[in-house]
Amino acid sequence: MKFLSVLMLLISLNAFAARVEVDVLGMTCGMCVEAITKELKATNKVDNIKVSLENKKATFQELAKTKIADSEIKAAIKKAGYEAVKIRRDK
Repeated sequence: MKFLSVLMLLISLNAFAARVEVDVLGMTCGMCVEAITKELKATNKVDNIKVSLENKKATFQELAKTKIADSEIKAAIKKAGYEAVKIRRDK
């Protein structure tokens, strides 16, 4: 049973690659948050998306073995009607 618990923990830790934080210009309301979340989700390369209107940031995690390029992030946010100005990655 312990082996199974450890295995599940390792799988969950490896399910995601880098944590990404993006500064976003132009957000003014809850609809902005929804639009950005929708477009990032549509890339099928990220999960755990959190968009903060207050902090003007979007944070998410790349799916394991599925790197999302900065250009893809910028394109998704632009498609939602906003501008990604700074992208940071943590491992």
